[in-house]
Amino acid sequence: MPPTNEATDPSIDPTPDIDDEESDENDLLLSLSFNQDGGCLAIGTASGFRICNVHPFHETFRRVFKSGVASDTTNTTTNNNNTGGGGIGKVEMLYRTNLLALVGGGPSPKYPPNRVLVYDDHLSRAIGELSFRQRVLNVKLRRDRICVALRDRVYVYNFADLKLLDTIHTCENGGGLLAIST
Repeated sequence: MPPTNEATDPSIDPTPDIDDEESDENDLLLSLSFNQDGGCLAIGTASGFRICNVHPFHETFRRVFKSGVASDTTNTTTNNNNTGGGGIGKVEMLYRTNLLALVGGGPSPKYPPNRVLVYDDHLSRAIGELSFRQRVLNVKLRRDRICVALRDRVYVYNFADLKLLDTIHTCENGGGLLAIST
């Protein structure tokens, strides 16, 4: 059977049915990352973050941060760490747990882009914080480690107490390339 083309095949609808209330066409996508087993996708946006299950693909939950309020479809909680916006430039999930690493980003970041917040989604608050003199370009999680990539170095922390274990000086890494084994 020959391949089909949306322009010539009338059975393919190029405009999917989108519920306007759930649509966020104006929400800027800032980052995408898979969790350690590849079963979840963490998405950072200009208004917060979303977590999606991969197979079958569906949004598990989202958090929207605006004007000091973190909200989802089921409840609203006050968040006192607001800096005026809601952008999450980087979100990393620890396996399928409630623990996330968040870094502010976008045109109106929720948190400064030089900080990593360890966020407990069940508590709806940060339970730890790492601050740096440079912008955080990437962060990766393991059950026992947090690795943070900056422009010219990688910091390795113990996850349990956030104590610095190692500083690795690297060549210029403007893209924040970082990978760790689990």
